[in-house]
Amino acid sequence: MQETISMRAAAVLATMVLSTSSANASSICGDVNDSNTINTTDALLVLKKGVGQQIELQCSPPGQFPATGQTTCYNKTGAVIACAGTGQDGEFQKGVPRSFTDNGDGTVTDNVTELMWEKLSDDGSIHDWADRYKWDDAFAVKIAALNTTNFAGYNDWRLPNLFELQSLINAEVVGAATYGAFWNNYSAGCNVMTCSLVHSTGYWTSTTFKDRESGAWVVEFFDGDTDAGYGKTDTAAVRAVRAGS
Repeated sequence: MQETISMRAAAVLATMVLSTSSANASSICGDVNDSNTINTTDALLVLKKGVGQQIELQCSPPGQFPATGQTTCYNKTGAVIACAGTGQDGEFQKGVPRSFTDNGDGTVTDNVTELMWEKLSDDGSIHDWADRYKWDDAFAVKIAALNTTNFAGYNDWRLPNLFELQSLINAEVVGAATYGAFWNNYSAGCNVMTCSLVHSTGYWTSTTFKDRESGAWVVEFFDGDTDAGYGKTDTAAVRAVRAGS
């Protein structure tokens, strides 16, 4: 009788885990096996735990940083070395593993930060990866156009701040120093429904460079460098963001 009650309670708890947690939000402790998705496997693990089985439930600690993507270790001359015992990022690979969801509407959601990002295209539209804007026009032209047209059904698009844009950098690669969700299916004339592109140039952030307030921070997507050398009258690329949750 007691076991039946425990199983019923655990089943209710398992159902609550699934019903109250976002399907792609590993930051909510419904993803009890740290798989970056929430599904019936998580519910089953909660059920087993509830009836006394020796099950370890895992969940990414709240506020943990995203992983950098780096898996390789190097010596002082830049040669690749074995990671064991180095203490380098490539050895520990700390942080929440990255995963992204293409929403099928011209946007990509980061399942770790829960930010929703505009995809970029090669079709001459407002999303074209070749477009460059002065800093003021990044707000007044690009972001304003996305909000006026309710791109992907939303009118709260904005220019990302420095830390938000840096979160798209994959420290393991160069050339297109980002993740596959932002660099795939290139073809001439492709649109945001068929491709996702990133230029190797600098991208504006909304963050002013405090040491020279006529400039703003830029993230370079060739090598992941952060640059404060852009004046606000220079031109750079723009990728819009919004809060996805």
